[in-house]
Amino acid sequence: MKHNFFFILLPALLLAANAADAATLVVVEARGIALNPGATLDAQKPLLLKQGQHVTLISETGSTLKIDGPNNQPPTASGSSGVDLSSTLGALVTQRQSRSGEFGTTRGTVLAALPDPWLIDATHSGNGCLREGQTPVFWRLDTKNAAAIMVAPVDRSWKAQAHWPAGQERLSITTDVPMHGGETYVVDFGGAESAITMTLVPAALTNDAMRAAWMADKGCEAQAEALLKTGK
Repeated sequence: MKHNFFFILLPALLLAANAADAATLVVVEARGIALNPGATLDAQKPLLLKQGQHVTLISETGSTLKIDGPNNQPPTASGSSGVDLSSTLGALVTQRQSRSGEFGTTRGTVLAALPDPWLIDATHSGNGCLREGQTPVFWRLDTKNAAAIMVAPVDRSWKAQAHWPAGQERLSITTDVPMHGGETYVVDFGGAESAITMTLVPAALTNDAMRAAWMADKGCEAQAEALLKTGK
């Protein structure tokens, strides 16, 4: 089956990420509490949450922990059952199959598998994950023709344009204004527009298991799959 590589590569990733209780946790999402995505927490220290507060965390093994207040225990002892990386990716595969029965589809359109996890498909709307401080690299499957590409925020306050030569599948887009996580950008590729919501992958994620879990949580499915397939 096309998704078998997830389960072949996962054991090596999990071993590399220290299968024992993780000492460091990274915040993915926080509601009602002043914790920013990408912040790190000590897994051995109590996490104080009031009623109505919520935190989603990623461990060094790529497990995702969702903790709701009230809570005054360390995250690893909070009673919250973490979801391991294999389960997260298995759920993504199941969701895709239930939608269409084909590999990687969105809105009924077949998505090609990315050859590199840090590429953003310029031809489809969705979510894109970008490493902090990095220039976005756009990708296309069909390289037969040259095309123009334009990237701009939804308010069109600025735009970056480039010529995409024929035969070239990747193109870096340098913008005068840094791209921000959580913002949506319009990508006009050859006259066809798509909307891509960008998420920054924080440097606090120190291994591929953590990065893949972050990507999966943020909806960057194709990039998470490419990371596990290529390991780079």
